[in-house]
Amino acid sequence: MNLSPSMGLGARDFSADASMPPVVKVRRVRHDLAGYGYMRSIMLFMKWAHEQEKFPTTEEVIARFRVSRATAYRLTSALADTYGIDPVGRHKGRR
Repeated sequence: MNLSPSMGLGARDFSADASMPPVVKVRRVRHDLAGYGYMRSIMLFMKWAHEQEKFPTTEEVIARFRVSRATAYRLTSALADTYGIDPVGRHKGRR
C-alpha cells in the first residue's frame, strides 16, 4: 500500500521547522487559594468565616479570596449546610 504525498510526508518537514514561533501558553488568573490543596483551602475559608460577625455573603467571599461566584456560592452553601442554616434565610438583613 502506497501513501499519498499528503499523508504524513509533509508533516515531518513542518514539525522539524525551527522557524516556527513557540507556542505561548495563556495563564488563567489565579485566585488567592490557588496554590493550596483542597483541604487547606477549605480550612482557610472556614477560619475566615468563623471570624466574621455574621454569616458571609457570596460577595464577601469573592472580595476576600478572589474566587468565582460559583466557588463562593459552593463555599457558603457548604458552610450553611454544616451549621444547619436555612439557605434561603441566611442573608436576611445583609443588604
